[in-house]
Amino acid sequence: MRLIIKAMQVTSMVAAVALIACGDPKYQPPAIVVTFSPYFPPPTSLNTGTTTGIAAVVTNDPKNAGVNFTCVPAGDCGSFNPALIASNVPTCYQAPGTVPNGDTVTLTATSVSDPTKSISSAPITISRGDPVSGCTP
Repeated sequence: MRLIIKAMQVTSMVAAVALIACGDPKYQPPAIVVTFSPYFPPPTSLNTGTTTGIAAVVTNDPKNAGVNFTCVPAGDCGSFNPALIASNVPTCYQAPGTVPNGDTVTLTATSVSDPTKSISSAPITISRGDPVSGCTP
């Protein structure tokens, strides 16, 4: 009788180990989420040519590949140095040298690992004025 109970315990343990080793086929890793850093958020307004630090945080990224920054209106929205950067590391954003059509730009941070995951800023008002430098790459 003891031998039968012991055999059942061993069989149960082997089955449990096998299930754990194989993984649960229903398991889905958490989705990648992109947010702006509370320490380096996009501003609401900038003077032309002003430089400022902006950072985005990518969570649940198993590759830890970082973010790629872009902006619109394309060709008239400013630039990033660098555009591709690690999660939660500030990039330097420089506002355009002239006020764009509509007076606003929108910045977007996109996950490198999953380009379908991104976040866009609220419109940033660009005004004529003396540039201010608040970032060094």
